[in-house]
Amino acid sequence: MHRLLRAIASRPTLGHHQRRRFLSAFAADHPIRHHHPPTDSAVPWNKLLRDHLARSRPNLALAVYRLMRALSPGLPNSYTLPLALRAAPSTRIASAVHAHALHLGLHAHPDVAGQILAAYARLGRVADARHVFDALPVRRTTLTWNTLITAYSIGCDPDAARVVFARMVVGGAQPDAVTWTTLLSAHARCGRHLEVLELFRDMHSSGCEGNAEAVAVALSACPYAGGPALAKGRSIHAYGFVKGVVHGYMFVANSLVCMYGKLGEMGEAEKVFQEAREKNAVTWNALITSYAAAGMCKEALDVLARMECRGGIVVPNVVSWSAVIGGFASSGDMEQALELFRQMQQRRLSPNVVTLATVLSGCAELLASRLGQEVHGHTIRAVLDRHSLVQNGLVNMYGKCGRVTAARRVFDQMKSRDLISWNSMIGSYGMHGLWDEALAMFEDMARAGVEPDGVTFVAVLSACSHTGHVAEGRRLFNQMVREHKISPSMEHYTCMVDLLGRAGLLKDASDLIETMPMRPDPCVWGALLNSCRMHGNAAMAEATIAKVLQADEAETTGNHMMITNLYASCGMWDESKRVRVMTKEAGLRKNPGQSWIEVKNKVFAFTAGNAPLPEAVEIFRVLNYLYAKMQDEKHAKGDAIATVI
Repeated sequence: MHRLLRAIASRPTLGHHQRRRFLSAFAADHPIRHHHPPTDSAVPWNKLLRDHLARSRPNLALAVYRLMRALSPGLPNSYTLPLALRAAPSTRIASAVHAHALHLGLHAHPDVAGQILAAYARLGRVADARHVFDALPVRRTTLTWNTLITAYSIGCDPDAARVVFARMVVGGAQPDAVTWTTLLSAHARCGRHLEVLELFRDMHSSGCEGNAEAVAVALSACPYAGGPALAKGRSIHAYGFVKGVVHGYMFVANSLVCMYGKLGEMGEAEKVFQEAREKNAVTWNALITSYAAAGMCKEALDVLARMECRGGIVVPNVVSWSAVIGGFASSGDMEQALELFRQMQQRRLSPNVVTLATVLSGCAELLASRLGQEVHGHTIRAVLDRHSLVQNGLVNMYGKCGRVTAARRVFDQMKSRDLISWNSMIGSYGMHGLWDEALAMFEDMARAGVEPDGVTFVAVLSACSHTGHVAEGRRLFNQMVREHKISPSMEHYTCMVDLLGRAGLLKDASDLIETMPMRPDPCVWGALLNSCRMHGNAAMAEATIAKVLQADEAETTGNHMMITNLYASCGMWDESKRVRVMTKEAGLRKNPGQSWIEVKNKVFAFTAGNAPLPEAVEIFRVLNYLYAKMQDEKHAKGDAIATVI
């Protein structure tokens, strides 16, 4: 029987006559007459449908329904159709069963109509669900109202859900815990978190105690409630504890861990985690993610290790590893993030798009193009290379690593490009001085109808700065303000000061700083000072230095060191020494310089003042060999010139 059902299930598009011929041909080779229910009663068929649904086998349930209709089209009754609708995985099949109900005259039966409504609601077909709902008898039950609200919730239309809720109350139906939970979920899905908390309060005021699901939804909204977020979270926690849903429902405990973790209350999150009677992968991942998001990466890694050592069914999965990798990447420790990625691969865990995007970001920061290329190969093998998050990561990685052609190749292969895609590609051209390509890409972006943002203009202005296109830079800056209504940020002003300064227009750069609506930061002053150094303008440098030293933001080592070097480059040694002493007395220390080198797919970092790495001996040996070769070539070239002379 199951072989026949699977054969029919594999051919869902067969017409009625085709199915008849198929069944006849199949029956000729397979003695099935005694293996399927009789064709004169729907009861055994319905029992078979229920059994398949109870065992989570909707495909076989649909195959039974198709066979039943093929053998006796008029057999399905008001019990059969709701079962078939529960198994429907798509709108097409739900609509087909709906059509069968209309043909059999059963569409108005309360059970059938209710399941048609439920199927459309579950599949997000709001208009169809509303049409079925409006055709229901005037006296509607709380269940049918809840189903329609569910349709709007899944369709992410909380306003319509609220209108239906109001109609429900006016119509005399009594909202229950399911009604309130569905309404809460409708608002939570659309990020309307403050309204979620207001509705939770209204639910309590109405006399409805709610359920565990309502508590979990309200907890998920607390981290976004602004100032009183923690107080609201603790209040709902206490409410859930009194109602007995905190320890009785694992998903409520998971929501509590997430809520406290997102608010940075890791002590509370850990306490809830320890008190949870049962823990699944979601519980562990909630704690790991919370530590990682709070920047407590070592603690997140410790929880991951605890989860791994614990053994059993619940073991670290791709979400666990991705959270820790992402935590280290966000904190700037790209080396550790990449090392954890390797460990994850050693455990034969397939990364998801979030993991891959994080690792690609790490490769971009460390300029590890070879490792990035390996990750690219992994995305192709895992058939994830067409995901927009991965493709954006690849464009960014190749661009920052100087492989602009490879970045453009990935960009051109993208079926759909978002703002991040365009910004990454324009930024790739801009940072490598490819002005013409950056401007052409910016114009293509406008033709594609994508509205640029502040990041876009930072990229194109930076390209103007590196290539000396002053007129274009000014035009784009004005276009950003006047046409796109984007208020210039400190980054935009830094780009313009750098553009004008590099072009020798130091007075214009200084005047621009004077007209800025915000106080210049060290980056702006640094751009002007660097231009003074480039053009040897001591007078402008002196005036700028006086302003920098008077500013509150001057308490940064970078500008002090630049001033010291500027004086030294102009031969003003006494002034250079004076600023150096002043820097030391202020207790400012220059951040040690760092450099990276990629050897055999591993990135080694060298920090000034630190003890050399064990692998440094081999690296320095190669460097000394290269220095010697360059010296030999230099001497050989000198000897050749001397011979000619």
